[in-house]
Amino acid sequence: MFSKAFNWLAQGFELFKKAGVTFVLQTAFIFLTITVSYLMKILLLSIFLYVIQLILVAGMFMSFDKIKNSQKIIFDNLFDGFTNNLYNLIFLSIIFLLSSFIVSYFLVQFVNIKDLVNNYKHINSINYIPIFIIMLVDIVINFVLMLAMPFITIKKMSVLEAIGKSIVVCLKNFFPLVFLFIIYLPLAFIATISIIGWLILFPVLIGSMYEIFSDNYIT
Repeated sequence: MFSKAFNWLAQGFELFKKAGVTFVLQTAFIFLTITVSYLMKILLLSIFLYVIQLILVAGMFMSFDKIKNSQKIIFDNLFDGFTNNLYNLIFLSIIFLLSSFIVSYFLVQFVNIKDLVNNYKHINSINYIPIFIIMLVDIVINFVLMLAMPFITIKKMSVLEAIGKSIVVCLKNFFPLVFLFIIYLPLAFIATISIIGWLILFPVLIGSMYEIFSDNYIT
């Protein structure tokens, strides 16, 4: 199980190395849209940019698919999601947003979001467990939805069919995915303290998720 998780990460890194500069530039652009979205005070514009970000991530999945199939990629492949099953990608983005709103609603029942971000010591200790459970559920939901992206863009599935396939893949590979998350935690910490580490780790993780999709796709 551990070896399977490690292989996904290793294979994602191998795909990343074949076009590392392009993937770093694509990631930097996605992070730029995230930064702009965070700074915006207009709700509708922030939501619009959030949807754009997810479509760009879908384009990165498609870039990895091209690399996997021995094709060259360019920076502009980041925008391929806009021409591949776009309506279903937008529908998936709306589901992302709704799940985020729902998680936020339950989270604020136990803690002020500003306290959670700025200083966890302000949080009542009796709320640690429900907060952990809510955030864990959020991670699982986001992973399932993210894994649905290649099913939508590459296999041209509908949103519900893609999410269904994603859930099946996650259930079949539950323990390897848990190990993958365990491996991811220290890598995320290292990437965070190195500042620019996420420019490498993020595309490698997308590449690893592409490998999960590729290994488990059922025709």
